[in-house]
This record gives sequence, structure tokens and C-alpha cells, in this order.
Amino acid sequence: MRILKWTGGIVLALLVALVLFIAFGLSTLKGPITRAVSNATGRELVIDGRLKPVWSWVHPRFRAEKVSFANADWASDELMFQADAVEASVELLPLLVGRVVLPEVHLNRPTVNIEIDADGRKNWILKEQDQREGSSRVSIHALTFDQAALHYLDDERDTDLQVAMSTDAQGVSFNATGTYKGLDASAEGRGGQVLALKDTDAAYPLDATAKIGGTTLKAKGTLTNVAQLSALDLDVDLRGKTLSELYDVIGVALPETTPYQTRGHLVKGEKMIAYEKFTGKVGDSDLAGTLQFELGGKRAFMHGELESKVMDLGDLGFVVGTAEPRQSGVLPDMPFDSDRWDSIDADVRMRAGSIRRPKQLPLEHLSAHILMRDKVLTLEPLEFGIAGGKIAGTVKLDGQKDPIAATANLRVNDLSLPKLFPTVKEGQASIGDINGLIELAARGDSVAQMLGASNGKVGLYLDGGKISRFMMELVALDVWGAARVKLKGDEPIGIRCAIADFGVKDGLMKTNAFVFDTDVVNVEGDGTINLKTEDLDLKLNPHPKDRSIASLNSPLYIRGTFGEPKFAPDWKRLGTKGVGALAIGLLNPLLAVLPLLQEGKDKESPCAALIAEATKSARQSAAEAKAGVPRPPAVQSKKEEKSAAAGGSRAREQPAPKPQPGPPPAATQ
Repeated sequence: MRILKWTGGIVLALLVALVLFIAFGLSTLKGPITRAVSNATGRELVIDGRLKPVWSWVHPRFRAEKVSFANADWASDELMFQADAVEASVELLPLLVGRVVLPEVHLNRPTVNIEIDADGRKNWILKEQDQREGSSRVSIHALTFDQAALHYLDDERDTDLQVAMSTDAQGVSFNATGTYKGLDASAEGRGGQVLALKDTDAAYPLDATAKIGGTTLKAKGTLTNVAQLSALDLDVDLRGKTLSELYDVIGVALPETTPYQTRGHLVKGEKMIAYEKFTGKVGDSDLAGTLQFELGGKRAFMHGELESKVMDLGDLGFVVGTAEPRQSGVLPDMPFDSDRWDSIDADVRMRAGSIRRPKQLPLEHLSAHILMRDKVLTLEPLEFGIAGGKIAGTVKLDGQKDPIAATANLRVNDLSLPKLFPTVKEGQASIGDINGLIELAARGDSVAQMLGASNGKVGLYLDGGKISRFMMELVALDVWGAARVKLKGDEPIGIRCAIADFGVKDGLMKTNAFVFDTDVVNVEGDGTINLKTEDLDLKLNPHPKDRSIASLNSPLYIRGTFGEPKFAPDWKRLGTKGVGALAIGLLNPLLAVLPLLQEGKDKESPCAALIAEATKSARQSAAEAKAGVPRPPAVQSKKEEKSAAAGGSRAREQPAPKPQPGPPPAATQ
């Protein structure tokens, strides 16, 4: 270290003085010595106290009192080094070959001021033209001090630390306070002997605790070549408010999280640093794995694997850019800090075996392959296990664009209908798998902004299954039918087809088709879902197939917001008859669902058959309307069908009516 070389240089000058003292007397040489050092370094050396020999049985020893060395003219502190006294012993034989060997050096109450200014100038470089490290002719075997003080000021890194140190037979103890990169900082601990710091090949022992901002670090192990940190071998305990704060500590962008704690083994080699076999918690979620950082390139490259046995849904904020709930609204609105993405590239696989969540949300597991290249973050694949199935695909966030350009291509596979609504008792007898896709593109710096400006399509379908009769009687507002089911007992009824198909433009989801066709009721719907304002405006038109006199036959409205949806019938339209759902809903283009049906597992798809039936019916109705043929009612109950059939039969059985007399024909002219 340079400061040790300067200390050695000062001691060398004092040794020369000691030799001259033998010949001429020490007091007469303080002036020539200090002038020589000042001329050679460009800094003033002052020995303001006595310069005298000290008795020693082994080696000659001297003591200089009230020693100071000036700082650079641009530095904040006047002095770079000062001590109440410098006392050292010297070996005589090495002097004959031009080497100075100091078995012991003791500094009494030394103060050292180290500084880097905003332009990068370093106060320990005495001459700007001489940047090279030369081999030192001074060797210090043991350096001790009492009540030493070190002031480290670095304007480039917004760092200002005051360090108090002392030594004993075991090594050095230290205590530091101040700021590190603008954050409040403190540290304390013990290290090995001070001179071991000079040995670039030997491991230097360290046992320390530090706190920087909201981050606390405990470390025990060894450092090699402290000045360059060429190697680390430390057991560490790390904890803090959020992993994102580590950016200010280590300069690597990590996500915003809930409070965390972790323990592991930190090792560093040439152009590599790794956090091995760590365990810990982020919020209420456990976390384990190994992360390795490759250094020396344009930016650090992080790769490794993370695993969680149980992950709490509340701790998944890092996936969507926030760890805090919104004050208003549901969609996360904390911005991604894409400016920090330029600090790292990454290839990390993450897996959560199970997810702890509210009972209403049927999330089961999570896996993601996280890739970061040149500020482009890709989750490929991203997979959520949900309701016995999964939602999987690719999410891409391009941080090179301002605002971030986002795309999501996700497939919905085999979501179990009863598991999708785990808190609905009547739904647990249901049978059916929901499939679909989500394809969106958007610009924005948070999930809320992206969805609020998104374009694309969303489609879901259920191709056959079973559902509670009681639930569907309620949807139809069939009061008598629901009561009858309750008295007799519920039973599953067939689902012919269910389709929800939306086009998305500027964050507004608008229905292309919404159909839920069962044995007892056919529901068609339309309306919008506003992803920007989180408002709902949907209308469901139930068409009961059993025309109970107690059926209210009213549209159901779903309004309100994502956080507070509201359901209500249209009381002003009770008893009005709607048109057939399939004849209306499926005339619109099915942007999302039709391609999925074409590649579906079941060639005899109920939904495909129903769409074909509706399309044929619609075309026939259009042709009849064009030809002037009256159109029959689109929805007809079984009773009405029987009544119409019976009426037609009776009409055929009646004798033809007798012709009535009419006016006589006009006379022929």
C-alpha cells in the first residue's frame, strides 16, 4: 500500500538522520532532513518535536515527535499524515546493500487523510507524472499504533468515512461511521496484523459487521490482496429492506422486494464472484440457490438457479415490478427502473414449488427462465400453475425503448373449472377444462401503464363439461327453478360450449363473442373491460331454455372496478325476450378462440359444432330476411315447441273451411 511506503520513506529519512546524528548530533539535522523530503515530494514534512535515539538491546531505534506531512493543495484537509510520535527500529546489515529493514514501527496517535476528488485526483499520488508502482526499498515487519484515525473522502462515489483503529497482539480492531455512496454507513470488526495487508499472496483474516442504508452485512473469512480484492472467501449473513438497495452497494441491479435475509458463502476469483449455496427468506417466502457473477466484460453477467419450496404471493412483486400494494386500483403501478438494467446481463432459472395465496386465488406453482441482454428482459418461459392447469409463454420487456416496449404471448392450458372457483361450494361438482390465449403488446414503465396502453387479443373457451344446475338457474334469475333445485337437490348439467373472446385496443377490452351455453340456460354477453381505469362494464343476457313463469329473464350487469365489482339485474327490462346468443354473439370475428379450436384435442368439438350451427343459422336468417320471409323467434322453449307442433297437428285435422259467398263478378263489357 502506498501509505505504508510513504511511512517507510519518512522513516528512511529519519534513519539517515539517525546515522548523521552519530556523527554530527541529531538536533542540527532536522532542518536539512525536512527540506530534503519536502523538495523531493512537493509536500512539506515537519518534525516539530524531538528527534532522539531510543535504547534497544537488539536493533538501533529512534523516535521522532510531532511529525506531520502536508496534503495536496486541492485536498479538503490541511495535512495528509500526522502523529504524536514515530518510533522505529532498524537492522544495520541491510543498509550496506541499500535496503532498509524495520523490524518494528509504532505510530503514536496517527491521523491519515485519504481523498479522491470529483475529478478523480488522488491525494496519495505525490507527483501526477509518476503513476507507476515501483518496488519499495523499505520493508516493515510489524506496524502498530494506538488510537489511529483514518478519514476517507471520495467525491466520485459520494463516500465520507471516519475510521478509528487500534492494534494489539492479535491484530487490528476498527470502527467506522459516515456515508457510503450517499447512504448512512457504519462498520466494526477485527482483522489480522496491519502489515499482512501488504502481502498480496497471503489470506488476510476478517470478522466484521457493516450497515449501509437499510442493508446489514456480517462477514467472516479471508481476503487476499486487500487493495485489489483479488480473492474472497467469506461466510456472509445479508439482510435488508429490499434487494434493490444492493444496487447502491455493489452496483448490480436487483429487483424491488419485501424485506429479506440470507446466508451463504461468498467467494471471488479472477474475474468471478459467486454467492454459493445460500439460503434465506424474502418476506414470508423461502429462497435458496447459487448465483455467479462473471466480471471483466462490458457489464457483469449473472447466472445461476433459485428455488423456493413455498413462495408467498405477497412476495411476488419482483415479477411485476412492485412489492407494495397500490393505494388505489389493483394493477401494480410501481415503475421498473430500466436505467439500472444496463448494469448487468443475466441467465437465471427460478422455480417455486408451491405458492401461498388467498383461498380465492388458485395459483399453485411458478417457474421462470429470466434472461437479460443489453437492457432487454425476457421471461421465457414464464409458467404459472393455476387451477390444475397452467398459464405459460413469453413476456418480453425492452428497456432500450422509452417507455419500455412490452409483449406478452401466453397460453392458457387446462384450467379446471371447479379449482378456478375454489370458494364457490356449488361449483365443486363442475367438470371442464378452460383453454385460451393472451397476446398483447404495449408501451409503459409499469404493469399498470403497459396494460392500460395494450393492444392485442384475449380468448378463453371451455369445450364441453358439467356445471351446477343451481348456479345456472341463478344466472337465469329463475327463482322457481332455483328453489326447486334446492328442494330436490343440486345436480350437474351439461355445458355445450363457453367462449369469451376479446379484442384489445389502447387498453380497452371489447367483446367479440361471449357465450355460455348449457342444458338449462344460454348466456350471451357483451361489453368492455377498461385496463387503464380498471372499470368493468359487462352485460350478460341469460336465455332460459325452461320457460318457468318465475323466470325474471333480465340482463345481468357487471360493473364497478377490479377491486370492487358490482352485480345487478336490469329491473326495468324484466320479462323482455332476448335474441339467441349464438345467432348474435358468434357473428363477430373470433380472433382468439377459433385458431385454438382448430388445433384442439377433440375433433368432435362441441364449441366448433355450435359455431358452425350458429353460422349456418345466421346465414339462413340473413337469406330469409333478404327474401322477405318472416323470421321465427330465435329462442323457443320445449313447451312452446310442443305447443306449436300440437297446434299444427290440430290445424291439419280440422276440415277445410267452406268458401264464403263473395260479390258477383263484374259484368263483361
